Amino acid sequence: MRRIFFVTSLILLLCRVAMAEEIKNYTLDISKVNQEASNLHVECSFSLDFQDKDSVFMNFGGGQEFSIDNFNINSGDFEYELHRESKSIVFRKVSSQKISVSMAYNYTNLSSFFIYGKGDAELWETSFGEYFYPYVPNTFMDVALNVETPDSLSLICSYPLDSDDTMKYSGKFSRILSQSLTLAFIRDEAYQQTDEYIPGKLSIYQIKDMQCGKERYDELLALTEAAIVFFGKVYGEDYISAERNVTALPVYLFHNGEGFSNRYNIGFISASQEKFSTKPDIYPLMHEIGHRWLGEWTLLIDDGQPGAYFIKETLNEFMTLMFIRYVCGNAYYETQLDWFKSEYEKIKGTPQDEPIVNVVTNNNNTVIYRKGPLALIRIAEQIGYGELMSVISGFYKEYAGKYPLKYTDFIDMVNESHAGVGDQLNQLLTAQSL
Repeated sequence: MRRIFFVTSLILLLCRVAMAEEIKNYTLDISKVNQEASNLHVECSFSLDFQDKDSVFMNFGGGQEFSIDNFNINSGDFEYELHRESKSIVFRKVSSQKISVSMAYNYTNLSSFFIYGKGDAELWETSFGEYFYPYVPNTFMDVALNVETPDSLSLICSYPLDSDDTMKYSGKFSRILSQSLTLAFIRDEAYQQTDEYIPGKLSIYQIKDMQCGKERYDELLALTEAAIVFFGKVYGEDYISAERNVTALPVYLFHNGEGFSNRYNIGFISASQEKFSTKPDIYPLMHEIGHRWLGEWTLLIDDGQPGAYFIKETLNEFMTLMFIRYVCGNAYYETQLDWFKSEYEKIKGTPQDEPIVNVVTNNNNTVIYRKGPLALIRIAEQIGYGELMSVISGFYKEYAGKYPLKYTDFIDMVNESHAGVGDQLNQLLTAQSL
């Protein structure tokens, strides 16, 4: 039966690929010169082959009234509709199957303004619903990127760029996930950069008057190296992987914006400088290292789908606990586990205590980061911690980069390796309370 299902799925996939639109010669020219905070000027061009489609939808835009301004497009050979309310642009075929698109616009990033606006770093992330360039989500494309900054700013990108003395950056990327382009503009005079080798180059950007002490700095280096080794062995794949378009160790970019959440952006990890310098531990940064394998850039389940953040976040948070258990020691693990339990107890039985599969947007819910791992620990205690880690590793190897993805794909994989256990897990994930 599984063979029949696989063959059927393969046929459907091949049909989908055969019918999919084709985008080539995708070029982004971005300028930060003479732009206010949280603003960019963007020029974008690409060729679009509709194949057998009459229209192609792309994510594009942010705040309805503010994000896109001075929009110009060459629309002679095609029709288009810009839907600000749904953050999308639709290209409609008129007569030609293949068209060339060229557009220019100014973009205002309200999310970046409110999260980072008072700090010395400005991040541009599609994950916060700011689609500052047009793309077909959950597809892979080749991109030529050119960015120009004023003399006062430097650029850090999710993929490596070449730069010269004129503050121009450029790079050509092959088969990157369409939504994975992230930019960080940092104010040079506010930052101090240090480079370490653990081995492999690890760059760390800290706010000059908020830098951590030597003990915390050394802890970051030691835990980062240990996490890279641990997760690499668990998943059977090194951190640096040409297949996954990860060509270097991450840059740590610590910022002083109002947003406190940590973010894995492939080429760099962004996090609060204040939290890094002052919190009792920095295990959440190891969670970000784990996102190299498990997270939004590899496990392509849509927001809004049941279990979306169980897949994107809970699995990785559980594996971070396993890193603490096996590398940092059982005492540290038990301390973290007790904290998870106490945090969940604060909301247990309240309206906040919703089923894990019901959390379908990224809101840092206690349900996803505390309750979810506790549910997985119950399964690990039943089948063995190593067994569950092996299933999660197999899930990554099987589904990384594949779209669409459902949380029940993981349930099915658990059932295949341990009959009925996946169903037990599903009961935990759909229950109101643990």
